[in-house]
Amino acid sequence: MKIKKSLYKTIYDDLVNKILSGTFKGGEQLPSEAELDKKYNASRTPVRQALKQLENDGFIYRLQGKGSFVSNRRPTELWTKMTGFRSQYLDNWEKISAKTIAIDYFENKKISSILGIDEDYKLIHLKRVRYFDNKPVIYLVHFVSPKIPYSIFEKDENFISLGHLLKKHLDIEIVGAEEEIEAVKASKEIAKHLEVEENASLLKVTRFSYDEEENPIDINIYYVNTEEWKYKVNFTQEGGSYEDF
Repeated sequence: MKIKKSLYKTIYDDLVNKILSGTFKGGEQLPSEAELDKKYNASRTPVRQALKQLENDGFIYRLQGKGSFVSNRRPTELWTKMTGFRSQYLDNWEKISAKTIAIDYFENKKISSILGIDEDYKLIHLKRVRYFDNKPVIYLVHFVSPKIPYSIFEKDENFISLGHLLKKHLDIEIVGAEEEIEAVKASKEIAKHLEVEENASLLKVTRFSYDEEENPIDINIYYVNTEEWKYKVNFTQEGGSYEDF
């Protein structure tokens, strides 16, 4: 059964899309709460909930007596909304960089099956490192669907986000993702690139990304030095009660 989206979440998502698309630009004032009430045919409560969530997520800031304004410092794509490291990206976007350290083709029956392609197809295989303030914090391995041309990675080797790269060059948008997390020990190779001791504790995240038609696009396995980069999840009550279970 499909869960109906709450009104505040509908308002939030629409405003985020307008901010990310440039309809509302950095420093620009958003419509007043009364104007938003009228636009979305909503009461003041869901509008205020949406604005509060936008502020918490770093998309806007509010000035007492003046209204809500679009933040200038923020990521430029939606992928940060789908990760437990969202607050790190929002707060430190200008200090983040990345480097591709290897790119080749790869054959793997299991991964091909997950991506829904013939097992004889060769996948694009990337190894990357993401840096914060020039210090390595995340080691990433990608297995990319063969529908994505190899050439886009040659054009922009040191891209920060695959989602941004696909949108920029192919107008393909990653709109959904699933993540599995586990604690692991750093292998010799990963330890070298993250500049940690071999067997140091890392957070391993396996991420499955999908396009608008729910086609799998990328399997990304990444390893995080959580001494430097913290995983955080915020829970927001959307009606009813919140229970731990």
